[in-house]
Amino acid sequence: MAKTNHRWVVAFPGARDAYQLPIALRESGLLETLVTDFYAPLDRRVFANASRLFPSSLRSKLTRRFDPALPSKSVESHAHYAIQNWWDADGWMQRVGSLGERAGRIAARERCSILAYAHVATSAFAAAGVGAKVLMQMQPHPTSVRTALLSDKFLPEFEDQTSNELSWDRRILDTFSREPLLADLCIVASSHTRRTLLENGISQDRLAVVPYGVDLEFFCPAESPRDKLSMLFVGQLCRQKGLHYLLEAWRRLRLPDAELRIVGPLPRNQSSFTKYGLVARFLGSLNWMELRDEYRRADLLCLPSLSDGFGQVVLEALACGTPALTTNSAGASDLIQQRENGLLIPAADLDSLVNSLDWASQNRDKLRQMRSPARATAEQYSWTRFRSSIVKILQSLTGGRK
Repeated sequence: MAKTNHRWVVAFPGARDAYQLPIALRESGLLETLVTDFYAPLDRRVFANASRLFPSSLRSKLTRRFDPALPSKSVESHAHYAIQNWWDADGWMQRVGSLGERAGRIAARERCSILAYAHVATSAFAAAGVGAKVLMQMQPHPTSVRTALLSDKFLPEFEDQTSNELSWDRRILDTFSREPLLADLCIVASSHTRRTLLENGISQDRLAVVPYGVDLEFFCPAESPRDKLSMLFVGQLCRQKGLHYLLEAWRRLRLPDAELRIVGPLPRNQSSFTKYGLVARFLGSLNWMELRDEYRRADLLCLPSLSDGFGQVVLEALACGTPALTTNSAGASDLIQQRENGLLIPAADLDSLVNSLDWASQNRDKLRQMRSPARATAEQYSWTRFRSSIVKILQSLTGGRK
């Protein structure tokens, strides 16, 4: 590999991993720049005044898009991409491609290595120069996700309105499926994602597993009133998260003095949820304080995903002392010890889900006993540990230090 300056350009839209990866590189003197869409503190006067003109749905997307540990001078922000993606979601691939290309050009000009998140990487790697190319693969391999969704025939009337591997045309699917092959190294958050990449031809020597972290000071246990048994779902209201299995399992159980609370952005067309309106309480999107309160008051977080790269909500719940139920096809299954800090079931298995929820309803005292082990598990996954692991891997790849 030709000589580089051992610094890194990072590229992603949104607030991926709470900006912990570019923060890690900046702390180590290894960050050239982060190329992203919107990056600004909305509480500063100029942004606060402007943001009042934004629709609430756009304003919510742009919150928490700043961290003092990553000053604006370390970031090249293209705010119009975020606004355009909100206004015209169909053009998202072209826009992330432009973002990646810009990052790649900076890497080529400065003779840096480049780390790009999935969907941005193809254009970023094509424009980059001689440095190392690392892919941050957030989700399982697209082919594996598509296979899991196609094989799921349960409740076909449950319409999935999210953009996923089923809605992509063949060109998009092929492009993103090839991304791992373009990288010198793929960093993934779980053994499940690693397994799907191995199954799709990525050699194990080009894979590294680094689980995400969690803000252990913010997501922490606290006493919260719990009268009735409370189950909680947090995430996109879609088939990939297994929500249709959870709603149907809860409907069949008809547990007395128990509730299922659903947190996540409601789609414009809510016809799929009509018959479950009396079964579960749909709370919509919540702010971070409200979300933490929901974790704390829940007896069990439920994330019965069909295929999931990690499942950050599981780690957040554990940090709040709330045990979690998830599947062996969710990356967060790496965190769960059966009936010690949560429950594990096979993916797309309604009977197992019904039985596990029924067991939980009859063993609420055991769920309480899981709260301390749940917190202890989360304490092993700080963002400090994540940042340290990332830096060690990238330094070993380039052979350089600051």
